[in-house]
Amino acid sequence: MRRPGLDPVLVREQFFVLAHDETRHMKPRLHVPALAAGLAGATVMDLLIAERVTIESGTVVPDWHQRESTGDPVTDDVLAIIMARTPGPALPALIRSAAPGLYERTTAALVHRGLIVELPARRWRKKEYEIADEGVAVRVRAKVGYRMDGRDQPTPDADCLCGLVSALGLHGALLRGTRAEVEPLLLKVMAELPERARPSRHPVGRAPAVAAAVLAVVQDLATAAM
Repeated sequence: MRRPGLDPVLVREQFFVLAHDETRHMKPRLHVPALAAGLAGATVMDLLIAERVTIESGTVVPDWHQRESTGDPVTDDVLAIIMARTPGPALPALIRSAAPGLYERTTAALVHRGLIVELPARRWRKKEYEIADEGVAVRVRAKVGYRMDGRDQPTPDADCLCGLVSALGLHGALLRGTRAEVEPLLLKVMAELPERARPSRHPVGRAPAVAAAVLAVVQDLATAAM
């Protein structure tokens, strides 16, 4: 049964759902450092959507005239990192700075909201979770799938999720075909996003740059681990 108010709204929360296998105790589909980088990028995208930041020549620039809370503590903390520097940090540097601890904080926030449930502790096992309503995962997956298929009209969060799925290789999470079949559709969405945002000069038009920065950071992580 669908629980009103349970569905995630933020790009970061929706990305978290996509990045976990709800049929296997919410097992991450990525290594946690890569997932944390994705969550950091998703948070920057949330700030773009809220028009709290923009991106100029690879630098994340805050709207200094807005000082109120975003309504989400995790997003507020990433915004504080951005506002601590003038004019603002470079995108890759910001993602590296924001990523540590972001996975754990997002997990805790979603447990608090009731979207995921922590299972009883088992000896010698890491913490395990279940999604409270599998329909949430179905709806988030469908949002991205319908958007890339052209069945739904563009929305900022769906378009941003397409970029993160492409950057982090989460094509299989969509259950819509092979990577070779899905990737061109995701890239098409991202290629069109700046043009759609241009008439209103909405900052979300810079979301593809965030996805590219996430990919660069994750590639650096993989190289460092070798």
